[in-house]
Amino acid sequence: MKKKNPIVVAPRLSILNVAIGLALCSGAWAEEVQQLPEIKVIGERLPAFGVLLTDETLNARRFATNDTSTLLEGIPGVSFYTGGGVSSLPVINGLADDRLKVTVDGMSITSACPNHMNPALSYIDPAAVGQINVYAGIVPVSQGGDSIGGAIAVKSAPPVFAKTGEGIKTSGNVTAFHRSNGSVNGVSVQANAATENFSIGYVGNTVDAGNYNDGNGNKVVASRYKVRNNTLKFAAASGSDLWTVALGWQDIPLQGYPNQAMDMTYNKSMSINVGYSGNFDWGILEARAFRQRVRHKMDVLSDKAAAAGFAVADSYMPMDTDAVDLGYSIMGTTPLNENQTARLGHEFHRYSLDDWWPPLAGSTAMGPNTFWNVNGGRRDRLALFSELDTKVSNKLSTQVGARVEKVTMNTGDVQGYYDASAPFGDAYETDAAAFNAREHKRRDLNWDLTASARYVNNSNETYDIGFSRKTRSPNLHERYTWSSEAMMAGLMNNWFGDLNSYVGNLDLKPEVAYSIKAGADWHDAERQNWQLRVTPFYTYVKDYINATANTSSNPFNMSGLLGRQSLTFTNEDAQLYGVDVSGKKLLGQAYGEWTVRAALSYTRGRTTSGDNLYNIMPLNTRLAIDHSLGAWSNTFEAVTVSAKDHLSAIRAEQATEGYGIANYRTTYKLNKTIRLDASIDNVFDRQYNLPLGGLEYVSGNMTNAPKPVRAMGRSVNVGVSVSF
Repeated sequence: MKKKNPIVVAPRLSILNVAIGLALCSGAWAEEVQQLPEIKVIGERLPAFGVLLTDETLNARRFATNDTSTLLEGIPGVSFYTGGGVSSLPVINGLADDRLKVTVDGMSITSACPNHMNPALSYIDPAAVGQINVYAGIVPVSQGGDSIGGAIAVKSAPPVFAKTGEGIKTSGNVTAFHRSNGSVNGVSVQANAATENFSIGYVGNTVDAGNYNDGNGNKVVASRYKVRNNTLKFAAASGSDLWTVALGWQDIPLQGYPNQAMDMTYNKSMSINVGYSGNFDWGILEARAFRQRVRHKMDVLSDKAAAAGFAVADSYMPMDTDAVDLGYSIMGTTPLNENQTARLGHEFHRYSLDDWWPPLAGSTAMGPNTFWNVNGGRRDRLALFSELDTKVSNKLSTQVGARVEKVTMNTGDVQGYYDASAPFGDAYETDAAAFNAREHKRRDLNWDLTASARYVNNSNETYDIGFSRKTRSPNLHERYTWSSEAMMAGLMNNWFGDLNSYVGNLDLKPEVAYSIKAGADWHDAERQNWQLRVTPFYTYVKDYINATANTSSNPFNMSGLLGRQSLTFTNEDAQLYGVDVSGKKLLGQAYGEWTVRAALSYTRGRTTSGDNLYNIMPLNTRLAIDHSLGAWSNTFEAVTVSAKDHLSAIRAEQATEGYGIANYRTTYKLNKTIRLDASIDNVFDRQYNLPLGGLEYVSGNMTNAPKPVRAMGRSVNVGVSVSF
């Protein structure tokens, strides 16, 4: 039975599934929540260590990037693996990519590429983002499983409805921008029409970017990209019921990757996402079902081929992918009493993958057969969870939850480009026969536990502590890639940017991470004058999926790049620890309001054998001065990063020098409808290398070791946004 007046319960971000399970524990969250630099904290009843980015913050950044991941820049502990122009991979306290739970409007989207060129956040442009929720380390079980490092949930803007008696309400926005470095030009459009009970909306964008220049004015080859995104949304409201349907399609005709041998030459996706939420007399029900299909192709862009010295050709090494993500989720939220709220949920996610490399016409090395990297791969995940928030007292709140998941994986038999009778001999036949002879099906039964507490001592002090046990099963490429031929096949299976060659391992175990994190937040009563936040963390990962030297007797088990290695995925225990510090202080209100913000992050990662973990962001700081005067606002920012010298030996990781850069951005609102933005990135045109950028493919060969990817030099960015 429905109630006329809906029950108000804790708002939840993820839309997860049918409720089976038992509520385990405690925690309705207090109103007092942290505020990080330039970032608003999620509202009431938010678990500890959660951060929310909304329009006020996002609007200042959208015009300067088409990479949605980089909207998270400035959150302490968050950094980025370099990818293509719209496809970087976020890192939270040293853990990245599949180790994070990333959703887009509740959809779990898998990178359908052995180089992870199309991660989840590449399917939504910054122009379409309504809010981003980030959970660092300690993640409520209701926010998803199959991850060990954190969660990022991106949501588009909610549907708009007309008020009673308003008739048909229309609204929209047009934004255009230009960025000087790379001659980037783009336009985004939003349009909505709605009655009281029905809404239709469209959001789309197009962007065309050339290769960018480094601080010395030299081009970074294969850094260009073109993207087209479109989403059509329908919504219907009746009482407390809300139904939504979103149809999305994307076209990326090209996206260069400086730190890969390959580039994206085709990426088209189609998705449907259906959601429901409604209030009942027992609480709130949320449900979602989705499907996304991706057709993805890789080859070598012409400028990269020329820089690498390849003979001119129409195609160099075609690679194809056909992948489907589909799933559903149901979650019920119910107040047990005035101090406790329970969540029960269930979800299912299936990922299907065909990854094949067609023969190259006229080539004896890449033919006559189709190379099957993953043939009929499938990964099914079925999950149940329960979670309980409890307000123990006016000062103490807790949350405890448990989650169990069954992950089932399988794939078909494989083959290489040719058999042992071919002129090149046994590059593939022995490896394929060994893989095909083994049972491919794998089942993992995983469970997660999260417990956290918040203590609000007074209006000036808030303390958080949390513990979690989180589990992630290997992805399809980690388990099922099979060829030890390193110069081509192994190098193609690499989403780390280190230009090493990787081979899968059928015997991999799931990763299990045990994390503890604490937070102390000191502030004035209104959180306006000053704030200091300190958050240390420690994570021990049992069976961390790392790499070891590939000892295969394959005669082609060798790298084509000096210093690069052939590696096999393996399990090894590891630990990560560090601290994030942030603060702010109101300086005064002479000629406008002035505020200084600062942040510092330090992460250290090591295996139990003593090697350093790969791609750990060095000590870094951020100092900013914000100024606002009426409709005009400005930010002056200095970013410093220490030298990267804790290097992974097994991956032959290269060092990068420390650096400091300055950035400036300004916004002026002419009126309620017109907004002007401008910024300068890397004001002094500093030349430096990206600590998490990997190695630049065209800089190396069999006699010269590849060098770290160079960062972008100065870019002057301008944008105008008109709302109606």
